[in-house]
Amino acid sequence: MFNSRLKLLRVFWVVANIALLVSGTVNVDKLEEFEEYQKFTNESLLWAPYRSNCYFGITPRYVNESPLVMGIMWFNSLNQDGLQSLRHFATPQDKLQKYGWEVYDPRIGGKEIFIDEKNNLNLTVYFVKSRNGENWSVRVHGEPLDPQLPSTASIVLYFSQNGGEIDGKSSLALIDQDGPNDLKFFGYSQELGEYDLTVRDNFGQYFNNPAHDTMEVAPGSDCSKTSHLSLQVPGSEVWKARDIFQSLVSDSIRDILETEDKQERPADLIPSILTIRNIYNFNPGNFHYVQKTFDLSKEGGFEFDTTYNKLETTQSISTREQITELITWSLNEINARFDKKFNFEQGSDLIGSVDDKRKFALETLSNLLGGIGYFHGKQLIDRETEFDESQFAEIKLLNAKEEGPFDLFTSIPSRGFFPRGFYWDEGFHLLQIMEYDFDLAFEILTSWFEMIEDDSGWIAREIILGDEARSKVPQEFQVQNPNIANPPTLLLAFSEMLSRAIEKIGDFDDVNNEQVMFNGKLSNFVTNNLEANSDLLTEYAKKIYPKLLRHYNWFKESQAGFIDEYAEIFEEEGIWDKIHKSEVYRWVGRTFTHCLPSGMDDYPRAQPPDVAELNVDALAWVGVMTRSMKQIGHVLKLTDDETKYAEIEHNVIENLDLLHWSEKDNCYCDISIDFEDEEIKEFVCHEGYISLLPFALKLIPKDSPKLGKIVALMSDSNKIFSEFGLLSLSRQDEYFGKDENYWRGPVWMNINYLCLDAMRYYYPEVTLGVAGEASDAKKLYQSLKTNLSNNVYKVWKEQGYCYENYSPVDGHGTGAEHFTGWTALVVNILGRF
Repeated sequence: MFNSRLKLLRVFWVVANIALLVSGTVNVDKLEEFEEYQKFTNESLLWAPYRSNCYFGITPRYVNESPLVMGIMWFNSLNQDGLQSLRHFATPQDKLQKYGWEVYDPRIGGKEIFIDEKNNLNLTVYFVKSRNGENWSVRVHGEPLDPQLPSTASIVLYFSQNGGEIDGKSSLALIDQDGPNDLKFFGYSQELGEYDLTVRDNFGQYFNNPAHDTMEVAPGSDCSKTSHLSLQVPGSEVWKARDIFQSLVSDSIRDILETEDKQERPADLIPSILTIRNIYNFNPGNFHYVQKTFDLSKEGGFEFDTTYNKLETTQSISTREQITELITWSLNEINARFDKKFNFEQGSDLIGSVDDKRKFALETLSNLLGGIGYFHGKQLIDRETEFDESQFAEIKLLNAKEEGPFDLFTSIPSRGFFPRGFYWDEGFHLLQIMEYDFDLAFEILTSWFEMIEDDSGWIAREIILGDEARSKVPQEFQVQNPNIANPPTLLLAFSEMLSRAIEKIGDFDDVNNEQVMFNGKLSNFVTNNLEANSDLLTEYAKKIYPKLLRHYNWFKESQAGFIDEYAEIFEEEGIWDKIHKSEVYRWVGRTFTHCLPSGMDDYPRAQPPDVAELNVDALAWVGVMTRSMKQIGHVLKLTDDETKYAEIEHNVIENLDLLHWSEKDNCYCDISIDFEDEEIKEFVCHEGYISLLPFALKLIPKDSPKLGKIVALMSDSNKIFSEFGLLSLSRQDEYFGKDENYWRGPVWMNINYLCLDAMRYYYPEVTLGVAGEASDAKKLYQSLKTNLSNNVYKVWKEQGYCYENYSPVDGHGTGAEHFTGWTALVVNILGRF
């Protein structure tokens, strides 16, 4: 069932423990214990709403040839234009007042809500799984927002058992119908085996007017009962379920209107007209629509359950009562786990009660976890277009070819705007996820590391796999190129994971097992096994080290800068012999207006750009990569490598000061050569996030006098300090708020988080209640933490979502809404800092 990567992890563990067995340091039972752990990991993460671009869509993880795919759509079929408001993919154009997970854990399940005023619907979807993760159930509960407003909730489910067109065996067929509304399907997948799928009503009234003899307006078009249509849809086209549904219903409407019976039909028959039917006499296939149309003017709303059970299972989900019990247990369990990981206290300057802050944090973390998706498919890569380093016009990638298929298990920045893998975002996501579920973070990290190319060491800055993922990406961003880098945050996350693991004793008995009850039986549900058992992480580091080394070398080589152009300048300054000439970097692929590789797209850079430009943030990220490689070398006892990386890290730190520190401006800056006089070096200083990165990434020595100057810059309310967090660019900069205004003033959580974390590193007293007058650093830390978290919370209360960034003027949410990627780091700030 599972791909080779999962099998390799088991091999890594066995190899590691065989070595320990030989030395007599481990019990044989350890191997069996880990087998149980691996089995639990694979099963607990097999099923989830991994189609994170959908409002709700299920697919299994690492089942690529014959997955069962499910999705939910809805619209108000009493409105003759209702098809235009059919909801499927999460998109801001739908203008839902609210959507997202209130409580969620991919191993357990959760509760997702949708407030859809246009369709007059308050919809709640619960997702739960059997304790062993094999089986699952989805409960759909709906109520009207305004009971006085005539409307319907036409809920459309679709199921597809993919793979039949390839293997000739995988199939899904309707086998029983208990009355007009309850359906039972039998399915077979070559990877999943045999299963039953049932759709059963709990309560609710279908739309019906007793004044009519029948609600049927044409054969099969009857909204007063469940409609079902089966047809064959290729697995690669299942993501077009909304388009197919709209086309079939539109064709049905046209057919009804063209019949000889031209009489005008009452408005209350519109829901039947908007009901799917088999007008083309399709033969039954492996794709199924199930449409239920409920009357929202009736009291009590509606509710139905969809349940998947493997035929050979010990934990089937059979009854409505059992599903209710699972929902109760799941929500309680997630809440308990959340409270165990995070602690919320009422600070004197924090707005909102402790309970409100906790609710906000739980919802924010749940939506980060709810954005975890599984992607499988081909990637568009242009390996032919060459970059002219002396030209800075936008380069068109016109030689794309599909490569793959590849797999990626990843969290995403935003379900509505960015439902795909982002390389530099993911490291920040993992810093948050590992605080809640260390082992889950490891699963995501290893999936990303598998994307490192064996020959080159490159990882694409965006991973866009298959047509479904590609459909949500503007065409100009779909193609990736091996010359383009991004800030390497994955190694930062891996370094953090290793440092935690090696502090623990590698024994399962030392894990703080979390005991839970399920069906009267005591069971362990542990999600920090790897944190407490460094053996597997160490063995994995050994196996992945060659790939990481290639990735490290690719980054350094592809982004290497040109230092010879500065030879005469630095000779005259007397520092030429001190500079480490192999440790200078610039971002390849920048244009006159943007530097997309840096991650801070429109942050001001040298104007005009020059091939000799050296970027302080590129150098700082090399420092981070080097430090991580040094630590991995230490863990693996690769003494020579550790020594080599320590020297490179030292050289990077020295170059930061030698090349990029401006005494005049008291900050770190890019450098370039003066456009009019090539004998003059120019500091390109734009006070803001770029200036802070050496500090934020902990690359400044602890005894450096520059620390105080960085704290002074961050504290300056005339420049980058604000009541909403640190601004990305100083108010005094000529580019502040100009043009696109993406990284030219707005407040971003990721860099604010790094700065807060760096302050804890450089000034440990900032978190302590030290008597006496507070230092400048402590004042800054406390006020920045308060301002940042208060504003994100306040906007969430007022606007309903976390945002990509926040206005430097009044703090309102800007950029992408429902952005619970790195903005979710506010949970760490509130609950752990």
